[in-house]
Amino acid sequence: MANLRTDNLYGVSGPDTNGSALFDGSNHLVAANATAFRVNQGSSEDFTIEAWIYLTATPDGANARIASIYHTSGNQRSYMFYVHTDDTLKFNYASNGTAGSVSTLAGGEVAHNEWVHVAVTHDASATTVRLFKNGLLMAADTGAHATYYANTSGDFTTGEDFTGNISNLHITRGTCKYFDTFTPSKDPIEEDSNTTVLCLNSSIDVLNDDKSNVFTQSAADGVKTSTLMPFRRNDDGVIFDGAISMNSLSYMYFPTGRTEERGRGRGVLFGGYHPSSGPAGVDEIYYLSIQSMGNAVRFGDLSTNSYSSATTCASSTRALKAGGAIGPGSSNPNKTNNIEFVTIATTGNSKDFGDLLDATSFMPGGGNQTRGIWMGGEAPGAPGSSAVDTIQFVTIATQANATDFGNLRAAAFASAVGASPTRILAMGGGNPSSFFDYIDYVEIATTGNASDFGDMSAARNQNTGVSSNTRAIAMGGNSPSGLINSMEFVTIATLGDATDFGDLSSGTEHTGSVNNSTRGVQTGGRFPSYVNSMEFITIASTGNTSDFGDIPLASLAYIAGASDSHGGLS
Repeated sequence: MANLRTDNLYGVSGPDTNGSALFDGSNHLVAANATAFRVNQGSSEDFTIEAWIYLTATPDGANARIASIYHTSGNQRSYMFYVHTDDTLKFNYASNGTAGSVSTLAGGEVAHNEWVHVAVTHDASATTVRLFKNGLLMAADTGAHATYYANTSGDFTTGEDFTGNISNLHITRGTCKYFDTFTPSKDPIEEDSNTTVLCLNSSIDVLNDDKSNVFTQSAADGVKTSTLMPFRRNDDGVIFDGAISMNSLSYMYFPTGRTEERGRGRGVLFGGYHPSSGPAGVDEIYYLSIQSMGNAVRFGDLSTNSYSSATTCASSTRALKAGGAIGPGSSNPNKTNNIEFVTIATTGNSKDFGDLLDATSFMPGGGNQTRGIWMGGEAPGAPGSSAVDTIQFVTIATQANATDFGNLRAAAFASAVGASPTRILAMGGGNPSSFFDYIDYVEIATTGNASDFGDMSAARNQNTGVSSNTRAIAMGGNSPSGLINSMEFVTIATLGDATDFGDLSSGTEHTGSVNNSTRGVQTGGRFPSYVNSMEFITIASTGNTSDFGDIPLASLAYIAGASDSHGGLS
């Protein structure tokens, strides 16, 4: 056997030196006012407040405070970093130092029972306050930001009305650590020269700051220490980032650094239509490994033959298929309102999830870890019916009927959908007599009507979409002048018009799609004959598609696709 040589084996301190504070919703920590907490005492001061949180229950009647210092008189010169009673991450601050002048940054929904990194920063040079969740920029505010955080009388509190764990609470004055989307470190937070508070990071003395600016927090009603933490311990094993290599002396080298989770891998394809299936469509479910080119493999069966469906995958474990066209003889001719699901990691037949608001087809779908959302669609009745403007959603973890979310700006079906963890877009689409070039969007965590995002270069429908957590791409489709082979993309966080991405191998419509964080795969379709081919793109790099593999069915269109890292799951 070759000699073994390691370089910087990864492993953080064990359970004796890292942990969190456990709050039960009725207790909290409080510290007397100190300069350590008084961020932004002048308009030119940078700052960062960050922590890891593990929320186990929605705040009940009061905001769950991560860190706050506030004035009892009109919130002047104060701040509050918290989870709202609707599970939304927020940062409140007195915007100009006067009583009652309060501004709010609002981010996405905070998931339960998992570690979430949260941060708020002030960039003095750009006079901008930014809010982040898991490294994603959720909101920003640009203004004077003079001395609104410099409260000198209010107490500092942590964990008030919070149910769950908080770890590695870190406050720096003089450093803006994050300016744009970033990857939160998998290592415990380290003290730097501008650290004023670093606490809740030890299972021995988790409550107090043990760094350079020592202060004491008092536990109200018995805050407990916990060994639960967002980082790996030495006894969890060693993690390597990259391939093991050999050198000329036959030493084996392990790479340094932390292995990040690569894009998860399984895409699921539901139903579809091919010439021999007639009006009923097919009931086949297939799956593929997105990172490994190759043919799709049989997964199981749907409960009903269907095509022109919509689908979303809004958790890393469960994929949903909803609505679609079915054979004659149903109570709603040629349409269904059923929602079915599969567990992505386990092959098998679909199971009943609930019902849509109405029997609908051609509904583009997307979502995040919590919610699946369908936007518009073709109205109940025979194919060629009018479009609807309905937006509806489900909570993916809970089998139930869909709920009204809001409305599109205009009734449309067959749009391309892209999603980040916080925002979902419907690109293009149309109705029986029109093609649309506009892009609608909604914030996933907040019900309401769609807003204008921008425009595509040309009107198109029957296109399909793939996305990472930053970029959404519309692929192919149909237009008044015929089939389209072009692809266009937008940056999801930034409103604006679409930009050219590249080309498909040919103009194609009625395709399906799946993606992970790095790769998008278009599946099947019609151009104008039916095809069973699949082709892919690298989402971060513009360019044309490449061959991926085939679907076993001889020819297939009107197929629905989802994956365990679809859109907002990247």
